[in-house]
Amino acid sequence: MMEGMEEWALSGPSSAAFQSMIQLSTSVIPHVILRLEFWFMLGVHLMTWGAYQCGWFQQSSYVASAISVDWVDLKILTLLSIFFLAFHVNQCFQRYLHICGALKRLFACVHDFAGDARLFFGSRATTGTTGTSDGGRAYHHLATRWLASCSLLAVDELRHGTLDDHRWHRYIAQNLVRRSEVDFLRALPGARSRLLAMTHMTAELTKSQLNEEEFLETLQRILSYKELHQELLDLTTLQVPVQYKRLLSLTVFLNLLFLAYGMALSDSTMAPGIFIVMDLSLLGMLDVAQQLWNPFRANSLEFALEEWKDDFRSGLHSILNYQHAGATQQWKQELDEEQRANPNLLAYPQHVERLLEGKSKASAPDEGEQVADPLISAST
Repeated sequence: MMEGMEEWALSGPSSAAFQSMIQLSTSVIPHVILRLEFWFMLGVHLMTWGAYQCGWFQQSSYVASAISVDWVDLKILTLLSIFFLAFHVNQCFQRYLHICGALKRLFACVHDFAGDARLFFGSRATTGTTGTSDGGRAYHHLATRWLASCSLLAVDELRHGTLDDHRWHRYIAQNLVRRSEVDFLRALPGARSRLLAMTHMTAELTKSQLNEEEFLETLQRILSYKELHQELLDLTTLQVPVQYKRLLSLTVFLNLLFLAYGMALSDSTMAPGIFIVMDLSLLGMLDVAQQLWNPFRANSLEFALEEWKDDFRSGLHSILNYQHAGATQQWKQELDEEQRANPNLLAYPQHVERLLEGKSKASAPDEGEQVADPLISAST
């Protein structure tokens, strides 16, 4: 029954709202509830509201009027806080999109390098260590593996911090890192040093087997990869200015404090519920902005990192290991079939017209009949 309710909620017009209600654990609400500021503001509001309901602030005296809150002042302060928060969240979201784009471009650059490496190394009959001719397969596999492992290691460090022995063993089991390379890679001080070392190793490997023209084209791919990788590292290590962060936090804190007091001076029984919504909203926006600023450390965002990594590895596997029988025969059969086929995609425009008109069958020209190209006919 619960599965049916979830299916109905997710297929309705307000699917986003229902999905947030059903999957509450993936929202920012659990993070906000664990914050000390949320309970402090709520406690101030409930104590003040309870005292007001008991008549402590309802005497017509100078003290009672002096401690009252003007709603115009509260509106101005709330608008100021919302403006600062909206601007900050927008900047964090733009940075989030930039990080996602940089990561996808980084993975795509490794795929492009893998394709070029297979194309250039595959055209060379190189004798491997076993004495057999492997066509340079080991070379382009090794060069691509170095760039792929450099990318995935950096992403894991951004996600989990310093890599422990368990994660190194996982990379060894996935054949992304060799046991003989672990000590060398762990000795490098940080992701930037590893990037410089592994890109230089890849360039040296390609230079040893390619001619000058092929090497320059491959080197351009390596330099593009290095630039994208450096951009990703720079984006993730950039911090929010301390002065701006403190000013924003102070503005939101004072706004919630005055709202906790001002909204409590009301006869409405809905005042605590409305304040809880305001408390969750303002602190939730701060929490969302913090997660957007560094999406690698955020668990509640829809940052499909593992899915992207799986697509990246499967793409590399396809590029490096696909086999097609036509490649060994210089694509002779495929070229013959293409030559016998009619490559003119605009040969039968009347067929499309008849289908759109609902007619069952279009009269195609007989074999060998000359068909006028509609583009040429239109121009004449």
